[in-house]
Amino acid sequence: MIFPQTKKENIIDELSGIPVPDPYRWLENADDAEVKDWILNQNKYTESALKNDAFSVFSNELAKDFKVTGFSVLAPVNGKYFYEERQPNEDQAVLYMKNTLDVEPIKLIDPNGKREGNTMSLDYWQTSRSGRYVSYGMSEGGDEMATLHIRDTESNQDLPDTITHCRYSSVQWTPDDSAFFYTRNARPGTVPKNEEHLHVKVYLHKLGDDPDTDELVFGTDRPKDDMVGISLSVSGTYLGISATQKWTENDLYVYNRDTKEIKPLVTGIPAKFSMYLPEDKVLIVTDYKANNNRVLCNSYENILSPIDTWRELIPEREVILERMRLTKDKILVEYLVNACSEVAVFNYEGVQIEKISLPQYSKISGIATERTGAEFFYGVESFIFPKIVYQYNPTTSAYSEYRRMDNPMNPENYEVVQEWCVSKDGARIPMFIFHKKGLVMDGANPTVLYGYGGFNHSATPGFMRSWVPWLEHGGIFVVANIRGGGEFGEKWHKEGIKEKKQNSFNDFISVAEHLITQKYTSPKHLGIYGGSNGGLLVCAVGVQRPDLFSAVCSSVPLTDMVRFPQFGIAMRWVHEYGDPSTKEELTNILKWSPYHTAKEGIEYPSFLFATGEKDSRVDPLHSRKMTALLQGINKNNDVYLFTEIDTGHGMGKPVTKLVESQAFKLSFFAQKLSLRV
Repeated sequence: MIFPQTKKENIIDELSGIPVPDPYRWLENADDAEVKDWILNQNKYTESALKNDAFSVFSNELAKDFKVTGFSVLAPVNGKYFYEERQPNEDQAVLYMKNTLDVEPIKLIDPNGKREGNTMSLDYWQTSRSGRYVSYGMSEGGDEMATLHIRDTESNQDLPDTITHCRYSSVQWTPDDSAFFYTRNARPGTVPKNEEHLHVKVYLHKLGDDPDTDELVFGTDRPKDDMVGISLSVSGTYLGISATQKWTENDLYVYNRDTKEIKPLVTGIPAKFSMYLPEDKVLIVTDYKANNNRVLCNSYENILSPIDTWRELIPEREVILERMRLTKDKILVEYLVNACSEVAVFNYEGVQIEKISLPQYSKISGIATERTGAEFFYGVESFIFPKIVYQYNPTTSAYSEYRRMDNPMNPENYEVVQEWCVSKDGARIPMFIFHKKGLVMDGANPTVLYGYGGFNHSATPGFMRSWVPWLEHGGIFVVANIRGGGEFGEKWHKEGIKEKKQNSFNDFISVAEHLITQKYTSPKHLGIYGGSNGGLLVCAVGVQRPDLFSAVCSSVPLTDMVRFPQFGIAMRWVHEYGDPSTKEELTNILKWSPYHTAKEGIEYPSFLFATGEKDSRVDPLHSRKMTALLQGINKNNDVYLFTEIDTGHGMGKPVTKLVESQAFKLSFFAQKLSLRV
């Protein structure tokens, strides 16, 4: 293939006594005019190859499938209801409020039309206790560095209070609506360049005050890569603060608003702790002495007592406790059973009183509760149907369907199965296989295998609107549940990180081999797809086992695992991947880092890299450098890169851009895996 030309430089770093080549380092500088031209040429090359008849078909089908009313689960707040909704012709979701369930909604926050290309997005929002105010974060162009605003729901106007640099801020309102605690990133100029997305601290903002004078509550002399979350008791007296630099453990602190003292509750224990603060007792969900999590409780009077003295309210089960939500009189616990949701309802004495019935191979897509109210809503979805929202009515003690999304596919035409295979070290690995009924097992079915396998994230059944055209045209879609994820507890996570990261890749390879031996597909018709950490996964696996796949689509991936901590928030991930500044961990990383293991003389599968110009999570340099490397190696198979302008890691992407980027991926897979379109 004749790829766009890329210069190659003789750069070799000596790291811990190990020579590490980096021939495409010049592509790291996105501000350089030569790099800008290179990106433009790569986009033109990709468009010329993939904007074909199949692209047009997929674009039209995706546009039709996305032309639907989408909505979130309703959040009950003091008799009001808040939710997001996107109309068929809108790019971004809008925040609405209802004063009662049976009245017309009030439109509160509408990002549509606020910026050219509709790339302004509502990143997060949090209501005050009474529902009078909503704090919300808006960012532009996918950069995720939001500005926090406050909307008065009575006047439907913003207050003058505006707080910049609040990336996915954790916000907790005081009971009287007069103030809120929040997390904020460092202001530019106050920290070294490239660290603006770090240095998270907790502040208290009183309505009407200048944010520059907000009281600093927590964060002095803390590590710059702190990840911080907060929760506030119903009384408003106690602020729980979680702080960590790792993905496998965290510390807990308690701030007393009356005394203005911060005291440690849990520090230095290699486990995770999540604090919940209802009216009468303190609850903690933890994997301390419990791989699958358990719930501990204590009184507020004894909130600072040693964690080993806390009473076990809900013991560990054989399945993972995924998350918990609280109402005034119920504890809703979501468990994962072989990667599928199950919801058990407990009272505050820890006694299970019921189980919420869910369809086979489905997941909970949100539970919205209020700690001082009994009503709640929850969403359910699966591979074969999009979100259905249910309401629990405490007056009648009944569950009823509140609203459902339109389904672009007929569930009767499809089937989902869960199968298991054995990984290299004997671990049993599950997968979901989704396709039209009547599949012929002849090894010739175009198949896309998806995986993630990192950061304790669980790959669960969910409706994949972006892949409906693939399935409608006869393709198979497979979701692998591999180690590094959270499907089977913290041990499952830890078995796929740092020096054990290769387990994630081996698990994924074993799933691919299973699909081939069971004649679902063959290497000629098998492609793999993943994004972010999943982009790293498929890139690494595509390099390690080029014989197994014909196509690899790697979206917003990491690929240079030697230099990754030097860019943006990525230094937070050394506890997941390893620290390349130490010799032992560098040696391990070099065994699987895609950028360092792809070799001359090997023909790799066709690759499509997709990235966003303003990605502040995973720098696009990873996609650029890996594209250049593979284009310099591959002689027969294609290597494409498409860089979306004015978008980031994916959050807040307008529908028009979602359709275009997905049409590229479907066109790529259809071309390489012989899907009939």
